[in-house]
Amino acid sequence: MLGGLLACAMLLSTQAYADSNDHELARQALAEGKIMPLRTVLEKMEKEFGGQVVKIEFEHDDDDDKNRWFYEIKLLQDSGNMLKLLVDAEDGKVLKKKGKTLHENRQEKD
Repeated sequence: MLGGLLACAMLLSTQAYADSNDHELARQALAEGKIMPLRTVLEKMEKEFGGQVVKIEFEHDDDDDKNRWFYEIKLLQDSGNMLKLLVDAEDGKVLKKKGKTLHENRQEKD
Protein backbone atom coordinates (compact mmCIF):
# COMPACT_ATOMS: atom_id res chain seq x y z
CA MET A 1 0.00 0.00 0.00
CA LEU A 2 2.89 2.34 0.82
CA GLY A 3 4.26 1.76 -2.66
CA GLY A 4 0.97 2.88 -4.19
CA LEU A 5 0.93 5.96 -1.99
CA LEU A 6 4.47 6.82 -3.00
CA ALA A 7 3.57 6.52 -6.67
CA CYS A 8 0.54 8.75 -6.16
CA ALA A 9 2.60 11.16 -4.12
CA MET A 10 5.19 11.47 -6.86
CA LEU A 11 2.42 12.14 -9.36
CA LEU A 12 0.81 14.73 -7.07
CA SER A 13 4.13 16.38 -6.39
CA THR A 14 4.74 16.93 -10.08
CA GLN A 15 1.30 18.51 -10.41
CA ALA A 16 2.09 20.99 -7.60
CA TYR A 17 4.48 22.92 -9.83
CA ALA A 18 3.09 26.16 -11.15
CA ASP A 19 5.71 26.23 -13.84
CA SER A 20 7.59 23.55 -15.79
CA ASN A 21 10.82 25.40 -15.05
CA ASP A 22 10.32 24.58 -11.34
CA HIS A 23 10.01 20.93 -12.29
CA GLU A 24 13.38 20.99 -14.01
CA LEU A 25 14.95 22.93 -11.14
CA ALA A 26 13.66 20.29 -8.71
CA ARG A 27 15.12 17.45 -10.78
CA GLN A 28 18.43 19.28 -10.96
CA ALA A 29 18.46 19.94 -7.20
CA LEU A 30 17.82 16.24 -6.51
CA ALA A 31 20.49 15.12 -9.01
CA GLU A 32 23.01 17.50 -7.41
CA GLY A 33 22.18 16.25 -3.91
CA LYS A 34 20.80 19.60 -2.80
CA ILE A 35 17.51 18.06 -1.63
CA MET A 36 16.59 14.77 -0.02
CA PRO A 37 14.61 12.22 -2.02
CA LEU A 38 10.91 12.12 -1.21
CA ARG A 39 11.11 8.48 -0.11
CA THR A 40 13.77 9.34 2.48
CA VAL A 41 11.74 12.24 3.86
CA LEU A 42 8.54 10.16 4.03
CA GLU A 43 10.28 7.34 5.89
CA LYS A 44 11.68 9.85 8.39
CA MET A 45 8.31 11.57 8.96
CA GLU A 46 6.39 8.30 9.31
CA LYS A 47 8.95 7.00 11.78
CA GLU A 48 8.94 10.21 13.81
CA PHE A 49 5.20 10.96 13.78
CA GLY A 50 3.53 7.68 12.80
CA GLY A 51 0.49 7.41 10.61
CA GLN A 52 -0.13 7.34 6.89
CA VAL A 53 0.70 9.99 4.32
CA VAL A 54 -2.44 11.30 2.64
CA LYS A 55 -1.09 14.30 0.73
CA ILE A 56 2.25 15.65 -0.41
CA GLU A 57 3.17 18.89 -2.08
CA PHE A 58 6.61 19.92 -3.24
CA GLU A 59 7.13 23.65 -3.15
CA HIS A 60 9.82 26.05 -4.22
CA ASP A 61 10.54 29.39 -2.56
CA ASP A 62 12.81 31.53 -4.68
CA ASP A 63 11.86 34.74 -2.87
CA ASP A 64 14.89 34.62 -0.60
CA ASP A 65 18.57 34.25 -1.43
CA LYS A 66 18.60 30.57 -0.44
CA ASN A 67 16.29 29.35 -3.25
CA ARG A 68 14.75 26.75 -0.89
CA TRP A 69 12.60 23.68 -1.52
CA PHE A 70 10.01 22.28 0.87
CA TYR A 71 7.91 19.17 1.25
CA GLU A 72 4.44 19.83 2.66
CA ILE A 73 3.17 16.54 4.07
CA LYS A 74 -0.19 15.64 5.59
CA LEU A 75 -0.26 12.57 7.81
CA LEU A 76 -3.34 10.78 9.08
CA GLN A 77 -2.15 9.41 12.39
CA ASP A 78 -3.33 6.18 13.98
CA SER A 79 -5.15 8.30 16.58
CA GLY A 80 -7.26 9.83 13.79
CA ASN A 81 -5.55 13.21 14.03
CA MET A 82 -4.43 15.01 10.88
CA LEU A 83 -0.92 16.44 11.08
CA LYS A 84 0.45 18.92 8.53
CA LEU A 85 4.23 19.23 8.31
CA LEU A 86 6.41 21.68 6.43
CA VAL A 87 9.76 19.99 5.88
CA ASP A 88 12.97 21.53 4.55
CA ALA A 89 13.79 19.38 1.50
CA GLU A 90 17.52 19.97 1.95
CA ASP A 91 17.95 18.42 5.40
CA GLY A 92 14.57 16.89 6.31
CA LYS A 93 14.09 19.22 9.27
CA VAL A 94 10.48 19.93 10.27
CA LEU A 95 10.06 23.70 10.03
CA LYS A 96 6.37 23.90 10.93
CA LYS A 97 3.91 21.47 12.43
CA LYS A 98 0.16 22.03 12.49
CA GLY A 99 -2.13 19.63 14.33
CA LYS A 100 -1.67 17.42 17.35
CA THR A 101 0.62 14.46 17.70
CA LEU A 102 -0.35 11.37 19.68
CA HIS A 103 2.08 12.46 22.44
CA GLU A 104 0.35 15.83 22.75
CA ASN A 105 -3.05 14.12 23.03
CA ARG A 106 -1.81 11.97 25.92
CA GLN A 107 -0.61 15.07 27.77
CA GLU A 108 -4.04 16.70 27.39
CA LYS A 109 -5.84 13.66 28.82
CA ASP A 110 -3.64 13.52 31.95
